[in-house]
Amino acid sequence: MQEKKVQKNNTSIKEESSLFNFLKHKTFYLHFVLASFSTLILFYLLLIILNIYTLNGKEFELQDFQNFSLEQMRDTLNVLDLNYEITDSVYTDSVNRGTIFTQDPKPGTFVKSGRKIYFTINCINRQKFELPDVFNKSEREAVNHLKMHFNVDFVKSDKYSEISSVVTKMKVGEAEVYPGQKLIEGTTITLYFGSGRSTNRIFVPNLIGVTKGEAEFILESINLKIGEIISEGEISDTLTAIISNQRPLSDSKLQSGDMIDIVITQFIDTLNIIDTAIVK
Repeated sequence: MQEKKVQKNNTSIKEESSLFNFLKHKTFYLHFVLASFSTLILFYLLLIILNIYTLNGKEFELQDFQNFSLEQMRDTLNVLDLNYEITDSVYTDSVNRGTIFTQDPKPGTFVKSGRKIYFTINCINRQKFELPDVFNKSEREAVNHLKMHFNVDFVKSDKYSEISSVVTKMKVGEAEVYPGQKLIEGTTITLYFGSGRSTNRIFVPNLIGVTKGEAEFILESINLKIGEIISEGEISDTLTAIISNQRPLSDSKLQSGDMIDIVITQFIDTLNIIDTAIVK
């Protein structure tokens, strides 16, 4: 038993001596240097790969695409290796129709290739909105009703009063306009003020079957006007053309200065008198 212990101790001493000799051997230091060098090389290669993968150091400043056409925008993004998405459209006079209005990220932001840019474009066709009825309303009320879709201008006489004056007329340029008409968004509506329109109601006459010229005379006598004129078929003479429909219909009640829209046709044999249809 004692002999076995001695043999075991001798084996341990020999192993420790062998390890100590190996640590002092040049081969150990050579392997250690090679392993360290390999580790450094692998770490450096890893950094290079991460650099390439993340495009580190290859960011560039995003330009301003406002007022670019869609074709110009696409061509530029293809060169820059960027993607895009159109997320919204607006109606504005700030930029040309059909061009870029805003972008996200904003101009001057640093981005990398492959980034997606989000655009808002200005619509080509301008939207139309119905003109609200602001007659007999104060300046503040009228502006609140109109400002959502239209620009507002004023014509005020010397007798204008913020307390008592109300809207008595609306114009676009030199043409008078009326509630219910559809106008392009951003149109400038000029408001005229007075002491208020008459509260008296006027019965609308039946104009179906009379000529446009006769209708103008009838309406002028009761202080009403012809509004929109819609032609059915070829019209060679508007004054002698026959009215086939009207809006509002007869016996409706209007105020002084209101307008009546009419549909006209040239020949009486094509006349289709319907007093129930609505002029569109």
